[in-house]
Amino acid sequence: MIFEWGWRGKGETRCNAIAAGFMAKLVVRTKGLPAEVIHLKPGINRLGRSARNDFQIDHDSISRFHAELELRDDGLFVRDLDSSNGTFVNGEPVNEARLDSGQILQLGDVCMEVRDAPEPMATDQPMCENHPDIAAILVCKQCHRTFCGACVHVLRLEGGRYHRLCPSCSGHCESLAELRQNPKARLKVSDLIRRFFKRPPPPRPYVE
Repeated sequence: MIFEWGWRGKGETRCNAIAAGFMAKLVVRTKGLPAEVIHLKPGINRLGRSARNDFQIDHDSISRFHAELELRDDGLFVRDLDSSNGTFVNGEPVNEARLDSGQILQLGDVCMEVRDAPEPMATDQPMCENHPDIAAILVCKQCHRTFCGACVHVLRLEGGRYHRLCPSCSGHCESLAELRQNPKARLKVSDLIRRFFKRPPPPRPYVE
């Protein structure tokens, strides 16, 4: 028998969350543990031994707050939370990494197969400053550099909110997608893209 876990938000059951299209999931493949499927929600998903996590994994090799996975439109990313026994992708230790379908995510001694992870978005938006093969989804309001979801530092605030900080200057990072959806911000996004590619603005006509 395979057990399925799904995120339960306010007024939302596991079935509703899955039906809403939260397709990325982890399949537990560890001897001694029941076969379980963890359905991830968009945004931050915390995994660990504590019941305060989004998904509790009761195993001696798992830290209380072991790792967090961020599910975004452009991919699935894992970040180790200074765990005791480490986080691994296909056997390689990682602090932060992108996850693709078919890879094995290992937390301590617990192995999970990644399934239905989002593919990178094929757009004309800037690429990540640190990962040139990954499209950027965030931009720093201070230094105007662009990053993927795995690069930025996530600061947890009260009330379950998150503040994303630039890895270069610690400035506040905003979503490029949200800026594009805001008509008042479209010009600003174009300015950021020009700065990223170092394209000078067109010269202004001389007026006496």
